[in-house]
Amino acid sequence: MMTTMRTKMTVRNRSTVTLQRSFLFRLIPALLLLAGFLFTVPTTLQGQVNLNETLKRWEFTTDTSRVPGTTRWKNKWSRIEAERNKSYITLNGIKVWLNSPITEGNGIYYIQRHDFDKTFFPIVAPQPDVSAPVVRRIVIDPGHGGKDPGMQNTRMGLNEKALTLDVARRLKFILEQRGIKVTLTRSTDAFVELDDRSLIAKRVNADLFVSIHFNSAGTANTSANGVETYILTPQGQYSTNDARRVARPAEVNAREIGHGHDRWNALLGYYLQATLVDKLDAEDRGLRRARFTVLKDLPCPGALIECGFLSNPSDATLISSAAYREKIAQGVADGVLQYQGIMQRLASQNRAAVRR
Repeated sequence: MMTTMRTKMTVRNRSTVTLQRSFLFRLIPALLLLAGFLFTVPTTLQGQVNLNETLKRWEFTTDTSRVPGTTRWKNKWSRIEAERNKSYITLNGIKVWLNSPITEGNGIYYIQRHDFDKTFFPIVAPQPDVSAPVVRRIVIDPGHGGKDPGMQNTRMGLNEKALTLDVARRLKFILEQRGIKVTLTRSTDAFVELDDRSLIAKRVNADLFVSIHFNSAGTANTSANGVETYILTPQGQYSTNDARRVARPAEVNAREIGHGHDRWNALLGYYLQATLVDKLDAEDRGLRRARFTVLKDLPCPGALIECGFLSNPSDATLISSAAYREKIAQGVADGVLQYQGIMQRLASQNRAAVRR
């Protein structure tokens, strides 16, 4: 969908990561909720949250890394890794990009309070809340269409607009089989304005919005590969790929309002990224944030998924296969269903608390 500067990912041990993902990432919030954990919000020091102290309180133990400036925490359900001065934290092998870098002093790791509240806490420990949206209807948005072809791989004859529609139709079928009502922003090769896509979600009272795209880094960078998921950048924070961090004053970001679904966006985005990476055994480019037009005015939680690079020969070859696109649809559906399950548990816990 876009050409961006990409951060080179560290080569992962796929067997270890796949083992962790096979059950851990699916169960972080689910098991914590079922176990009846009550998470207390930590105190802060100059706007920072002490991760060592907080995770110890949540029954994590420290798994000391041999790499200087890196630490790990684990419990029976999940693993968390943080690295000093990096603007991401890793949850069960999935990179979650933050607004501010992780800091460290004397072996104590800190995360900025805004990152803790808007990103980390909602994923690791989603809490019962009357505002938790139960998923009954979802809008699936096949990116581009009509006069807008999106990204292309002319050598292989691939157009993003056709690929996104194909995946969206497959995803619609899978979710409808699971009892979820699905609306497509387009069902043919038609052009739909970006603003109109969020209006469709408003018109049908959607509980969820997922936009399907394929990526490109251009002909100058054919090595970029993998999948990434974007959620709306919270108010006052920088987008992941924002090159204007120095030139753009913080007060400018403060005027970029969100839509009030930051917590649920983070949880949804995490599950979409995790299940898609797991299903495809793809390179994890992480859960990222951006102020894409289709995400700005949504009446519900939403995410935009980049399902692979048309500019990368290996990714493009896979994407050209109908069987692989079916796997993409299945991976996205898994993420939606994981999220739906968490929302149902949150709603159930909230009702139980009200009765008490």
